[in-house]
Amino acid sequence: MAFGISSMNGKELFAIVIFISSVFILGLKLMNPTPLVIWYTGEDYIIQTEQIGDVYTSTDVIVLIAASLIICASGLYLLLYEQIHPALTSPTPPSHYPVQENTPALSPLEERKRKWETVLPTLKEDQQLIYQTILDADGIIPQSDIVEKTQLSKSNVSRSLDMLESMGLIEKRRRGMGNLILLK
Repeated sequence: MAFGISSMNGKELFAIVIFISSVFILGLKLMNPTPLVIWYTGEDYIIQTEQIGDVYTSTDVIVLIAASLIICASGLYLLLYEQIHPALTSPTPPSHYPVQENTPALSPLEERKRKWETVLPTLKEDQQLIYQTILDADGIIPQSDIVEKTQLSKSNVSRSLDMLESMGLIEKRRRGMGNLILLK
């Protein structure tokens, strides 16, 4: 999941702030236990004010547990955000494809192709050529075929595919001695 400030909504930003704050509090508490220790010897109470390593009061333990639970909850929320809110994370249809009432429903492949085509103008020259080649193959093609069809060097194709993969536009799957390239 890639986070960009402009693509975050209030709930997601709140979860990130809570997560970071809880990690900070947990770290502080683990590094700095309370220096006050009260001992009961059976007859009398002894208050010791110097720090003894790794001695935590019940308040410290409660804070540690609460911070850990908050870290787990906000971390899971952030990890599963796309499954929890699929409508918020799916891209909106581009404005240059007007929705018409009498238009027949598009097949899933046609819908994905339209979405993929909107990405094309945002890419660099070699990336556009490679992306268009994958698009022409209905979104799935062996990497060796890309080299053949584009007449680009293997290293150039590999670098461009790595960049497209890091942008989250394609996925590489190992198949035997080569890779199968899929549009996301």
